[in-house]
Amino acid sequence: MALIDYKCKDCKNEFFEIVNDANEKIKCPKCNSTNIERLYKGKYYGKSSGNCSHDCGSCSGCH
Repeated sequence: MALIDYKCKDCKNEFFEIVNDANEKIKCPKCNSTNIERLYKGKYYGKSSGNCSHDCGSCSGCH
């Protein structure tokens, strides 16, 4: 599961969703549009070990 930020292209509402499947169709909670884009805000949600650099390409997935 991942917590992902989105923005609706129709009403400009920014929101987040917990996504279980990459193919899951996300709808805007304000206008129910599926015309959305994923936002990359640089946030991190989760737990990690004390020495994690959050550079997941260089580790085995501590979080």
